Amino acid sequence: MKAPAIAPCLGVKNTQASVDFYEKLGFTATPAGDDPNDDLRTLLFGDEFALMVYRDDHLRDWLPVLKGRTPGAFGMFYLAVDDFDAYVKKIRPLVDVIKEVTHGGVQIFYFTDPDGYVLGVVQKREW
Repeated sequence: MKAPAIAPCLGVKNTQASVDFYEKLGFTATPAGDDPNDDLRTLLFGDEFALMVYRDDHLRDWLPVLKGRTPGAFGMFYLAVDDFDAYVKKIRPLVDVIKEVTHGGVQIFYFTDPDGYVLGVVQKREW
């Protein structure tokens, strides 16, 4: 697997709950290292790296500058899929939809994950 230029690592309240949520959406979770006591997980979408999730208190221990910050982010992440309509139909009953819009000819389906992170689904395309 090719490493991405930027790899998001999201602080989450409960790693297993987040893994369960993303697996329902078609992601695959794997341990991110060899330490059995570490709950950092890498999430793949298809065979491509998508993101990592890490329990918030472990992330705060790893980077003390994050102490006092709550899970969640101001911003959003985009997930590019091969078949927009089929994927949205599949996940719609599994997520909290926050907005559906067509902008510049591109359909976008926004939802939140269990920690409040916003994801927007778009049709995969070349930039």
